[in-house]
Amino acid sequence: MSNWTSQSELSVLGTGFALPGPAIDTRQLFELVLPHAPGLSERAVKAASRRLGIKHRHISRSFAARSEGPCIGMRNPDIAARAVTSALDEARLLVSDLGYLIGHTTTPAQPLPSNIAFVADILGYAGPHVELRQACTGFANALMIAFGLLAQPYAKPVAIVGSETGSVFFDPASAVDNSGQRVNLVQMGDGAGAIILGPAQSSQHILRSAWYGTTGLGKTPGIAMLKGGSDNPNGGNGPLYFEQDYSAIGHAGPALFAAGVEAAKAQGLSSDSVDWIIPHQASGRIGTQLAHMLEMPESKVFVNADRVGNAGSAAIWLALAQLRAEKMSADESALVLGAEATKYMHGGFEYRHG
Repeated sequence: MSNWTSQSELSVLGTGFALPGPAIDTRQLFELVLPHAPGLSERAVKAASRRLGIKHRHISRSFAARSEGPCIGMRNPDIAARAVTSALDEARLLVSDLGYLIGHTTTPAQPLPSNIAFVADILGYAGPHVELRQACTGFANALMIAFGLLAQPYAKPVAIVGSETGSVFFDPASAVDNSGQRVNLVQMGDGAGAIILGPAQSSQHILRSAWYGTTGLGKTPGIAMLKGGSDNPNGGNGPLYFEQDYSAIGHAGPALFAAGVEAAKAQGLSSDSVDWIIPHQASGRIGTQLAHMLEMPESKVFVNADRVGNAGSAAIWLALAQLRAEKMSADESALVLGAEATKYMHGGFEYRHG
């Protein structure tokens, strides 16, 4: 197994995020879903919530119907554009200052044109853009592209935004008899996170030592959406929803995180060399699990999944933005350990707060 790495540095000019609507607790979520899922057990839903340690999440739909789109102003491109705007505001830049716009999501507004094209429309951004159809490690591949773009002389800043509106792909009725769909219900949250990057300057906040790798060759996907692709262009019968193989995830998940830790070590990084760890926000209990695995204080692990859920493509950028705003002090550093169970990918980087 080999990883793609970048030894160079980039300046972090700004970060930002956007969350649709107010935070919804598990009881509120159950009450919203129940009319479309007669027989759904509140006890089972609450048990899944406790097991995952997720108390709140933000959702872009109203659950007024079993199958529906997002509420007005909460489409994927809407919240992605708000996250980019927030990051631009921190960077004190205009959208016209950007040289490239990169997006990554698994829940686009529509298959074509790309979601990021609609984000560009909302922002009034007339420059080049590209999108990755990747979830929790989309950030890592987006960084590989950004490092290349920003190596060019006089390169203009690059914006990256990860966004998800996965709640609209959830079929409430499926949660009645399917424990995996009950986990989806309480685990996943909608949102967007963004970062603005530029060529490295010593006086700036710095992102460096990035990598991306995979351990998924030949393995059964842990998460998939089986309907609606070119193999099944009509989408099949019934609502679309994500399917998770928790047996496959349970078997391969720990090794996936271990691969990320080894990749970090190859870059000269460890839990001892940084002040903070940002793991992928798979659950509100990820801090306890990772602290045990790495034999480190749980207080060093930044977790926001308990209050925003697992935001998929948005998770890493959202967590970094909140950590920077809420807890980081000058000269502190954070190690990001991202992971994705679709085909078992991992990626990460080190962030140094100037």
